[in-house]
Amino acid sequence: MPDTSKIAPTQGLGPRLSLFLLPVAFVAAALWVRAQGGPTWLWFNLDPDYFYLLDALNIINLTTPGHVYHPGTTVQWLAALILKIANPGTSADDLTALVLADPERFLRLISTVFVIIIGIGVWTLGVAGRHVFGGLLAAWYLQLAPLISMLVLKNAYHVKPEALLIFTGLMLVAVSVLSLAPGLLARRRWRFSIGFGVIAGFGVATKITAFPVFLLPLFVLGADAGLIGWGRAVALYGVSALAALFIFTLPAIGAYDVFINWMATVSQGSGAYGGGSGFIDMAAYPLGILKMFKRPAFHVVFILSVVTLVVAWRRRRGLALPAGEILLLAGISVSQFAHVLVVAKQPNAIYMIPSFVLIPLAFVLVWRLGERLLARPLFPGVAVLLVVLVAAQAVGVFKLAREQAAKRDQALSVDMARFDACARVYAYAASNRSFALLLADYVTGARFSSRLAAREPGNDFWLEHWWDQSRLVFRGWRGPENMATALKRYPCTVYRATNWEIIERLLPETVSVPGIDKTAFDQVCRAGGETIVTRGVDCRGQMLKTEQPKSP
Repeated sequence: MPDTSKIAPTQGLGPRLSLFLLPVAFVAAALWVRAQGGPTWLWFNLDPDYFYLLDALNIINLTTPGHVYHPGTTVQWLAALILKIANPGTSADDLTALVLADPERFLRLISTVFVIIIGIGVWTLGVAGRHVFGGLLAAWYLQLAPLISMLVLKNAYHVKPEALLIFTGLMLVAVSVLSLAPGLLARRRWRFSIGFGVIAGFGVATKITAFPVFLLPLFVLGADAGLIGWGRAVALYGVSALAALFIFTLPAIGAYDVFINWMATVSQGSGAYGGGSGFIDMAAYPLGILKMFKRPAFHVVFILSVVTLVVAWRRRRGLALPAGEILLLAGISVSQFAHVLVVAKQPNAIYMIPSFVLIPLAFVLVWRLGERLLARPLFPGVAVLLVVLVAAQAVGVFKLAREQAAKRDQALSVDMARFDACARVYAYAASNRSFALLLADYVTGARFSSRLAAREPGNDFWLEHWWDQSRLVFRGWRGPENMATALKRYPCTVYRATNWEIIERLLPETVSVPGIDKTAFDQVCRAGGETIVTRGVDCRGQMLKTEQPKSP
């Protein structure tokens, strides 16, 4: 039966230009949603974008990155490269000063480059899909990868590992699709092994939680190969991946021990960041697995993939099914399930982004194999489904933009400039540029404390409970300070945090400042999910006749 994954005619300028539609739509959607979200220092944006910006400066200044826990090295050195290219001839010292003076400008620059890189990846995937599958419909489906879930889009424009993981996933899919070209894998198996290895090394250097998806090449490399040929290809893949991982993490070589110790800590505990007792909480683990399968686009296509593989296995003798496509679909299913099992230990859907990028390819393979198994064309229904998906995702983009804009407006509804005369004390996660810089500098090794102290407001402080959330440490630009002494210098004090109930509980227990309890505050203001608590001043910034807590 004819292959209905193609739309004829596919020659000429029109079909080629059509492969730009979804990449351009993605870039436009990502930049628009980013604009609706407002400054990166808003509470829902700042973690971890500012971390990676300051670590890019660390690399520019030839120092080891401080935030190496993912390890995320690719984000750091690529951001550093972008900063250097955008400012040719500028010394490291001058470039550091420029970035610290206007971090938002440079975060937007890096973010835009990341979005464009993903857009190029989407276009490349479309070209590969059209070349191998011979039609546009399959290519368009593949190009939906960064738009298949709003979770993917929402992370595509941030300066964080997830943005580069989207690109990594696109390249993994593109190379996998090219392996299906007749005879190409057999002729160039070693090149595919090295290509997959470079992609895997880059992906793991970006975020180690992505490693399960790199089980996929183990299946692809086995197509049209005997056991010995497959073994050699896999060995070359492993060596290439390790070499690439080493090269891509070289800027963080001085912190390898930090990363290894962190991985040991996280892997040993059943809770977030290594907390809890035991390796796995067996009571919560099954629920974590179900949570990871919650998204319909993921679990529906996954179930269809498994059903297709089972039917193909049962009917393998009666039909001439393409072994490469079956192996590829099996590889996707196994790698996605392995990814779920790893992430479910500490369930967070953001860790599943590389698996989400594989969804459109899995669907295309289910469609192509389904036509052979059912002996009937599925093109009309698949074409209609594409239109429905595009329309639904367009609605999703507008909804996401509205949500981001609403958060932005709420966070900006209370401008901290009205409290310029007060001591302004921030805690995680406060919408304020000073807090974003204070937290990022602390997390990345406090390499810029002196520079920031010389140029940023001296009345900005923060309550640190980043590593140990059972206590608070009062800190200024240069490090820990005596809270009572610092607050005594100002006629009023303002606190801002998203989790104020935690701060309020810990404050009197961990900081020796008399009178710091619920009765010590004059007013409580709201900025969406954030709480602003005042002492000696009202929510409008007007001074009140209230005595400040005295030093013991």
